[in-house]
Amino acid sequence: MSEDAKNVVLASGGTGGHIFPARALAEELNVRGYNVVLMTDGRGEKYDELFPNVTVIVVKSGSPSVRGIISKIKAVLAITVGIFQSRKAMRLIKPLAVVGFGGYPSMPPAAAAASMGIPLILHEQNAVLGRVNKLLSGFARQIATSFDHTESPDEEITAKMVYTGNPVRRAVLPLFGKKYISPTGDCPIRILVLGGSQGATILSEIVPVVLTSLPEDLQSRLHVSQQCRKEDLEQVASQYKGSLVTVSLSEFFSDVATLLDECHLAITRSGASTLSEITVAGKPSLLVPYKHAMDDHQRKNAENAVARGAARVILQDNFTKEEVERQLVFLLRHPDCLTVMAGAASSLGEIHAAEKLADLIDRFTSLKNNQEKNGKVAA
Repeated sequence: MSEDAKNVVLASGGTGGHIFPARALAEELNVRGYNVVLMTDGRGEKYDELFPNVTVIVVKSGSPSVRGIISKIKAVLAITVGIFQSRKAMRLIKPLAVVGFGGYPSMPPAAAAASMGIPLILHEQNAVLGRVNKLLSGFARQIATSFDHTESPDEEITAKMVYTGNPVRRAVLPLFGKKYISPTGDCPIRILVLGGSQGATILSEIVPVVLTSLPEDLQSRLHVSQQCRKEDLEQVASQYKGSLVTVSLSEFFSDVATLLDECHLAITRSGASTLSEITVAGKPSLLVPYKHAMDDHQRKNAENAVARGAARVILQDNFTKEEVERQLVFLLRHPDCLTVMAGAASSLGEIHAAEKLADLIDRFTSLKNNQEKNGKVAA
């Protein structure tokens, strides 16, 4: 990369919630003529296909939130090594800006940027500022948020926040604004069950039991696409066997955009990327927040959707056969309720998030360029 190139570094954790928005931003930046570098931890080696036209650099990192003093010390040492690796790489890359997407793998590049005076922009996917972004927030020039209200520690940090929304995959964007067709009469009812990037065992345990015990007039209309963990697939398939439900099971769906387009109701976790895609698609949802999510952010994400009338929520401890059946029977017997929820979901959808985030980068990179030019003239 030449010294005069428009280089931007994206620093991201390894889970889908961090990677998918980083990917969407990378696509937008490529269109605008930027050279994009993704800096992440060892899991980044699998991202070459997800990030075409992006250079992937792996740096060491670790999570100090692990149990045991020895493990914590190893994590801190790994982060320290990662910061030095990041500084070395950035001396060569000379990025105009660094964008951190949270997660501990994003800390070394983001901290390196702060120590080198490189403009640092943070993106927070959830309704509460995550631990890494909270630690880095004092060094950030701007904090882009996915929700119009995001919890933060103090007013100084809140003042840096600007709402952009959460960038979603380009394949989902064309679904925005499409009319929701409710499942009335005897037409099929299409349900999409997603458990985040790796599935969710509780959905595999409860949802099939509920759907296969529904009244036959509902059960016979169900067309279910359900994501499962690999170890749960056989059990889930056996539960549906012999029922009236038409079902498709997979460890991973490559055509989520198509499934979202067709579905009448999504039953999912409430991770930020999942919620962003559901709202862009304008679909009603039954949300089951992951109870062990950091800072309980999935519950707060879900509460935001529920407050707007876009979703219903069942906390994981309350996700019983009886409660799920009660809610599903009501929703499926009242398609007008699904239609209202779909409209509310669509009102939350943000299709310009990647553009708004790229606009922030344009602003800071232009400022940095002007400062450098003025400095050279003065010299």
